Amino acid sequence: MNGNGQTALGWGYAVEGRPSTMLQVALRAVQRNGHQPQSLPECNGETCGWIRQVAECLRSGRCRTAVLFCRDACLACCIANKVPGVRAAAVWTVGQAARALEQLGANLLVVEMAERTYFECKEMLRLCCDGAACPPAVACILQELDGHAHR
Repeated sequence: MNGNGQTALGWGYAVEGRPSTMLQVALRAVQRNGHQPQSLPECNGETCGWIRQVAECLRSGRCRTAVLFCRDACLACCIANKVPGVRAAAVWTVGQAARALEQLGANLLVVEMAERTYFECKEMLRLCCDGAACPPAVACILQELDGHAHR
């Protein structure tokens, strides 16, 4: 369920700029395996606004998990994590992506595209389509922190 009490549908991906050849091939491979990701909003040049639009897709329940491929994962996480219900994690490896999903209950994997291989792209997409629930201990801490100023 999302923050609005609705069941979220599917999973998605968003790409800053033109998708690399590696990412295009990885997306086709994931689709051949029966997974149909939603293409989320495209970046129209205003990066911060675009990241927020992608995060709003998670908050609204349009999708339950997503992968965001971008140039600056730290900036993207900082912005996305300001949107209620979004748990964004910057990941560079498949292992980090798996841990972020399993241990943090991340619902947005943020991946810097520089130097990502076909295998890494495909596996991060696959992990995202499987999704993961937020562990109860993490959910409790996040709920406790909701409403507090994080300055």
